[in-house]
Amino acid sequence: MKRSEARTGDAWRSFDRWAWIVPILLAVPALYGWMNGAAANAGSCCSAKAPAPAVVVAPTPAPAPEAVAPAPTVPSAPVVDCAKITEGVTVPFATASPQLTEAGKQALDQTITCLNSGSYAIGGHTDSDGEAASNQRLSEMRANAAKAYLVSKGVAAERLTTIGYGETTPIADNATTEGKARNRRITFSSK
Repeated sequence: MKRSEARTGDAWRSFDRWAWIVPILLAVPALYGWMNGAAANAGSCCSAKAPAPAVVVAPTPAPAPEAVAPAPTVPSAPVVDCAKITEGVTVPFATASPQLTEAGKQALDQTITCLNSGSYAIGGHTDSDGEAASNQRLSEMRANAAKAYLVSKGVAAERLTTIGYGETTPIADNATTEGKARNRRITFSSK
């Protein structure tokens, strides 16, 4: 057998088999990776990334004009009836303090028209929380605070006097929060 014939017979057939098997063996991992998405990450020539689906963005509505934050609400004081001013006016004070609150100032502002003529004694009252002696002092300080406020608003000081009653003259039950709030009051009596 000639050398050229030896190459064309069984030897070539054996080579041809390996020529087909090697590429297939090399292609299997690439196919496996492509099926699992790894080929896209590897940047293979055969793995084209599918285009991302189009995202439809809804038009954004025009922003609402900036809302101005509402001013803190101050509890409004009840309307003062001048005929009943001597029954008492609820004038809110800071807890355990003679410091007038904004609602307390509003209540006193309403009494100014009632105090245009005549002379009045301003009585300070407290609820029953705390010691009686402390409440007595507190009621006197509250009456003086009310007088000072009214004088600053134009009421003649010589027409006003003050007296503290402490917790001695409640008009409501001191066992409830509402009753205590009603007992912390200012009264006006004609002199």
